[in-house]
Amino acid sequence: MMKTSKSAAMFAKVDEWKNSGKTLREFAAASRLSKSTFEYWVRKRRESLASSPAFVELSPMVQPRVIIGATPKQLEPDAQAQIVFTFPSGMCIKVYG
Repeated sequence: MMKTSKSAAMFAKVDEWKNSGKTLREFAAASRLSKSTFEYWVRKRRESLASSPAFVELSPMVQPRVIIGATPKQLEPDAQAQIVFTFPSGMCIKVYG
């Protein structure tokens, strides 16, 4: 198994564990991993998420038009959001176009 593929598989296991409701020890045992090996991958996943960019700059191909508080019907009849960004705070950014 290639390194990136193993990392992806183990990161998926860590994410699965976080949603499982099981303790780390229980999940590791059920997955046939030693507790220390699974702790290693939990730490690597945490580091991976911490090093991921929190902000990604997008270069627009056209000049964006910002209408604060506009509804899709005000923008264009039958407008459908093509991209929706929803943040943990509840703020939502919809991109039409």
